[in-house]
Amino acid sequence: MPIQTAVLKSSPGIKRDGTKFEGDNYTDGQWVRWQRGLPRKMGGFKTTQKYLQELSRGFSTFTQMNYVYCHSGGNTTLDRFTLDATGNSSIVTDRTPTLQSAYGTVSLSGASGSVDMISVNGVDAMSGSVPFNTDINQTATDVASNITAYNGTPNYTATANGSVVTITSATGGGAVNGYAITNVLTTLTSTIVNMNYGSDALINSTYNLWMFDVQYDSSTSQNYLISHVAPNLDCICNDRDGQIFFGEVLGTGILQSIALPTGANATGGVVSLHPYLFYYGTDGVIGWSKPGEPTDLSGTGSGLARVWGQKIIKGLPMRAGSGTAPAGLFWAFDAVLRATFTGGTTVFQFDVIATGTSIMSPQCVVDYDGVFYWAGVDRFYMFNGVVREVPNTMNLNYFFDEINTNHQTKCFGFQIPKYGEIWWCYPKGSATECTHAVVFNVRENTWYDTELPNNGRSAGHFNNSFAAPILTGVESSSGPGGSGYKVWQHEFKVDEYDGPTISPIKSFFETADLSTLVTGDNRYLRITTIEPDFVQTGDMTVKVTGRANARAPEVVGTTFTFPAEATEPYQQIVMLKEQRRELRVRFESNALYGDYQMGQIIAHLDNGDGTDLG
Repeated sequence: MPIQTAVLKSSPGIKRDGTKFEGDNYTDGQWVRWQRGLPRKMGGFKTTQKYLQELSRGFSTFTQMNYVYCHSGGNTTLDRFTLDATGNSSIVTDRTPTLQSAYGTVSLSGASGSVDMISVNGVDAMSGSVPFNTDINQTATDVASNITAYNGTPNYTATANGSVVTITSATGGGAVNGYAITNVLTTLTSTIVNMNYGSDALINSTYNLWMFDVQYDSSTSQNYLISHVAPNLDCICNDRDGQIFFGEVLGTGILQSIALPTGANATGGVVSLHPYLFYYGTDGVIGWSKPGEPTDLSGTGSGLARVWGQKIIKGLPMRAGSGTAPAGLFWAFDAVLRATFTGGTTVFQFDVIATGTSIMSPQCVVDYDGVFYWAGVDRFYMFNGVVREVPNTMNLNYFFDEINTNHQTKCFGFQIPKYGEIWWCYPKGSATECTHAVVFNVRENTWYDTELPNNGRSAGHFNNSFAAPILTGVESSSGPGGSGYKVWQHEFKVDEYDGPTISPIKSFFETADLSTLVTGDNRYLRITTIEPDFVQTGDMTVKVTGRANARAPEVVGTTFTFPAEATEPYQQIVMLKEQRRELRVRFESNALYGDYQMGQIIAHLDNGDGTDLG
C-alpha cells in the first residue's frame, strides 16, 4: 500500500481482559486518565508533613471555618490533625479512647443538719448518716471519706473540693452510664449532677477497622465525631464486638464510648441518618438512637429491629430523606435494604430491594451524585433507584482475579468528581496493602487502572474543600514532620512533593493495535513518522511495541524523545523505522514538572519489507 496517514486514536480506557489484539481500547497505561476521550496525566500529590502514629485503617475529614479536621484510626490509636486551605497541617493530637470512670457531683449547702444517705442508681453509696461538722466544706470532706470507706456493690469512691463531693465509680469503663444520684438530707440542701462521662478504652487489635461520621446533637448543640471500630479487617463476616465512641468533631480531647442497649450489637458499623444515629451488625440487627441525641441509644424514640438474616456491614444516607424523615441504604452480605422513616411505633420501615448481591468491604461503597457504586466479590454494582450490575468489559476479570482475597477487606473507594472518576484501591497479587487502583470513569463510561505510588495507600477520603482526595501511606518513615505514616493530598500539581523533595511521576499510555490498517498483502505494518500533538510540559518519549504475530514474543523498539518546545523543524516530528504485524505506540512522561494532554496524533504508515508471515 502507499504511505498513508492515520490518526492514532484508540477508544478511551485501558482494556486488560482478553488479548491486546482483540479490542480497540488503549492496551496499557499508568497514572493516566481520560478526558473528552483522550488520555492525560493524573495529578500529583504532596505530604502534609505530619505523621500518623500507625497505619491508617479508616480516615475521615470534616470541614468548618476554613479548616479540614482529619481523623485516622489505627490498631491502637486514634489521631487527629487539621489542614488549612493551602494544605498546611497542624500537629497530630492523640484522641485515643481510654478507660475512664463515670462521675457525678453533690454540691452541699447549709450550716446544720446531716447527710443521711447518698445513693447511685438506687444503690446506697454510704455506710450511714454523716452529721454537719464545723462548716460545710468539712462536712463535704467527711461525706467523701464515708463513701470511699464503704465497700458497696457496685463500689464508689469520692473526693471533696470545698462543698462539692465528686463521686466516682471505683471500676472504670462501662461507657457513659447516666446513673441518677439521689440523697436524703436533714436541714442541708444540695445540687446534683448525675453520673456521667464514663468511658471504655479502645480495644487494641491488629484487625481494627474504623468508620466515621459526624452528627449534630441537639441536647448539647455540638457536632460530634461518631467513630466505630471493630476487628473486621481480616473478615467482615465475623461477630466480634464493635465499639462506638464520640467527641466534639473540632475538639482535641479523648473520645468517650457510647453504651449499647442490652441485647444489641454493633459489629458492623454506624451511620448518621440525621437526626438519628444508626448502628448495625450480626444477625441483621439495625438499631437507632433517640432523635437528635446520637449518644443515647436507649432513650425515648430509639429502637432496634432485626431486618435480615445476615450481618449488616454498611449503611449510607439517601438523598430521598429530608428533615426529620431520613432514608438510608444498608448492605448485608447478600442483600441491599432500604430504611424509610414512617413514624408511629415502628419509626422505620425496612424493605429488601435486592438479593443475591455481594459487597467486597465496608469501605468500597461510593456515593457519586446520589448514585451508589460498589465492588462486590465478583462484579461491580450500582443503585440509582434499582440495584443493577455496572457493565465492565475492560478489566472485570483483571480486577477480581488479581485481588488478594485474604486482604480484600482493606479495599476502599473514593471519588474525584472533577474528572468523573470512582477509584477502588486494592491489594494486587500477593500484596497485603492496597498497591493498585481500578477506576470507573462515569462521565466517559470507561475503565482504567493504575499502580499506586509509594508502595500503596491504606485509606482515604475525598474532601470537597480541596476538591481532591486525602490518602494515607503504607510506609513508615521519618522526616521534617517527625516519624510515622505519611498523609498525602492528591491532585496537587503534577509531581510528588515530599517535604522539600520534588520527584517526577511516571505516566504512560499505549495505543490499541494498528494492524487493522493493513490491507492487501499479508505483510508487516511499518510506521515511519509520528507527528505529536500534545498540550505538553516537559519532554516525552515514544516507542513502538508489538509482535510479529499473536503468539510471538513482545518486541519493544527504540525510544525516541520529543521535546516540549520544538525549536527546530526536525523536533516537530519523530522519525521511526519500526514494523510489526501487531503494532502499538507507547507515549511516556517522566520529567520533573512533566504534564500532558493528548490531541490528534498523526502517524505515517505503509507496508513493511514484504516478509511472508506464513
